Amino acid sequence: MISSLAVVLLLLSTPGNTCGTSGSEQVLLDEFNAARRAAGQEAVAPHPVLCDIARDEAAAVAASGGTPNQADHINSITRRLYRSRYAPHSWTEGSLITTSSEAIFSQWRGVRPEWSQEAETGDFEHVGIGLARYGNRLVVTMVLALKTRTVEWRQVEPLKDRTWVRKVALAEVNQLRHTAGHEPLASNGLLDHAAQLHAEDMLRREFYDHVSPDGDTVRNRARAAGFRGSRQLAENIAKGLFTPDEVVRRWMNSSGHRRNILRRNATEVGLGVAFGVNRADEFEVIWVQMFASR
Repeated sequence: MISSLAVVLLLLSTPGNTCGTSGSEQVLLDEFNAARRAAGQEAVAPHPVLCDIARDEAAAVAASGGTPNQADHINSITRRLYRSRYAPHSWTEGSLITTSSEAIFSQWRGVRPEWSQEAETGDFEHVGIGLARYGNRLVVTMVLALKTRTVEWRQVEPLKDRTWVRKVALAEVNQLRHTAGHEPLASNGLLDHAAQLHAEDMLRREFYDHVSPDGDTVRNRARAAGFRGSRQLAENIAKGLFTPDEVVRRWMNSSGHRRNILRRNATEVGLGVAFGVNRADEFEVIWVQMFASR
């Protein structure tokens, strides 16, 4: 009879195994994801970058018979993740040396309970699994990670509700104006539209200015949106992953932006926010606030 470990070693020698799809890797992945679901967490999916790292780490443990210096180990994996264009918000890695391929994650719980709990309950989305021979034993390595980009998209999710965004920002502006003894501003849909188009244009064409590359100014943009009759127009812009009330408070820290928010004769306001990834693979959030005095 062929032992379960022998089956694992046979699978290790089979060429062409892809990320997380060899029989032994799949068994461990299924066991691990069942544990995560039982803990109330989302299942993780294999990722090629993490699989490559896990396999190399398992091979290194098998070659040395132990784990490397922890600090050097962490720095090495972190650098490799970034070089592979997998910018991690968080990651963790663990290795197990065993003589049995049965219930591997359950074995991990007994050997490294703290790491197993972190892996089981942590906020991760991807996994890499590596297997290697170590004499008549098996080295199993798991690398778990959560992308920074995933976290960024989660954080901007509330900003998709622009009605809520404008309501919160307007409340903050009017509270500040009330404290300063000024009349509240009214939200104007045409100014909202003009501000939104300018935020999207800056994001799309990768510029950041009150004047567009075509020479359009805040007045041009307001007129193009159908807004008429203002004696005076002003504009605040900002870049950053903020809440709507936070971006207003940040504008208040700048004298020019503060002056626009507290302009005594201002009567109406519009707000736009755009977000996405630029050509440099950086996540950007761009805010535009337009003020009008009639």
